[in-house]
Amino acid sequence: MKDDDIKKDYEIGVDSIKTRYLPKAMDLLKQIEDFSPDLADVIVRQGMHEIWQNKTPSLSMREKELMVLASIITDNTVQFEVALHTENCLLQGVSKAEIIEMLVLLTLYVGQPKILNCLDAVKQAFINYDHHQKK
Repeated sequence: MKDDDIKKDYEIGVDSIKTRYLPKAMDLLKQIEDFSPDLADVIVRQGMHEIWQNKTPSLSMREKELMVLASIITDNTVQFEVALHTENCLLQGVSKAEIIEMLVLLTLYVGQPKILNCLDAVKQAFINYDHHQKK
């Protein structure tokens, strides 16, 4: 792949982040780029562009975000990601009621402690989203 193609694909990935995440995600991306351009490339060009857009065209962004959120809640190790992808679900048109129902359903499969552990992150994401909508 040519350097120009890599740069173009990276920019497409950045544009995807801008449209799918709250504005604070760009601050996080800058921190990742400053820390390691290679890590940023994996996340942005390969993740956001190649996988999210090119390799999964049959799934809507809404469906992808719901799947990712359920996976992150099931893993139950990164609360920051729970909040981030809860916000993304809301941005993609998933309602708060749907997210809450997903938590109820997941309780049967991953257990009450994991669901309770993620509640603060989900609640904070609801607050962040509401604040963003008021702007």
